[in-house]
Amino acid sequence: MTVEQMTARINELYHKSQAEGLSEAEKEEQSRLRQAYVANVRANLRGQLNQISIVEKDGSITNLGDKKSKDSVRIRSLKRRDALTKQDRTRYSQEIVQQVITLSCYQEADILLAYASYRSEVETYGLIRQALSDNKLVFVPRVEGQDMEFYQIQDLSCLHDGYRGIPEPAPDSSYPDCLVQNRLTSSDSILHVLLCMPGAAFDKARHRIGYGGGFYDRYLEKTEIYQNQGQVHLTTAALAYSCQIWDQIPWESHDVIPDIVMTEKGGI
Repeated sequence: MTVEQMTARINELYHKSQAEGLSEAEKEEQSRLRQAYVANVRANLRGQLNQISIVEKDGSITNLGDKKSKDSVRIRSLKRRDALTKQDRTRYSQEIVQQVITLSCYQEADILLAYASYRSEVETYGLIRQALSDNKLVFVPRVEGQDMEFYQIQDLSCLHDGYRGIPEPAPDSSYPDCLVQNRLTSSDSILHVLLCMPGAAFDKARHRIGYGGGFYDRYLEKTEIYQNQGQVHLTTAALAYSCQIWDQIPWESHDVIPDIVMTEKGGI
């Protein structure tokens, strides 16, 4: 049946339903045709989106079909994460933290850049406490307009509700300030830094879909200069539950690819 024939039959059944009512068989046919029509519209829309690309503010090109796919994966992956019980999230988070602190990139790190966990994210407070106990410098992100910056904390009491209720530090001593101070006092010293980030979805090639704000993409691009200048050796690690791992997800060239994705089942 062509789309035109389908539309004509849907209209015919609609008018009949208003005039005299439909038989059970006709009601089933009407429902079936409507579902097929909607599926056809969606498929056509996806085909059109796949032919359209937009230029983002940073100059990168985004295909609208891919963008729609990323949104769908993000929503589905976050639903998986939210469906975990609090007990499972706590247990998995502890297992993830224990695996992180055995990594050489953690043990060698002078600085830990770590997000303050919120809602159903992998919990990071245990990791932050451990890093402080290990005498590492710990910095936590704070959203500032369209960007974010990491600021040092001495303990978890330094965190207060900030952007969208996410715990954030006061804007006192920033990560770049720390790097400047290190360069002034020890110009030949290279700081080892471990950055732990959250995310919505990941795949087995470590591609990442974030929450849609692009904060980590922009921040790592902005701070790449410190690595190029030989000031830091940076390792990026994403923390996620295994239910957030897909075989393959849509990705774009400007998306962050973490060096490690750590789940309760091990690293990728």
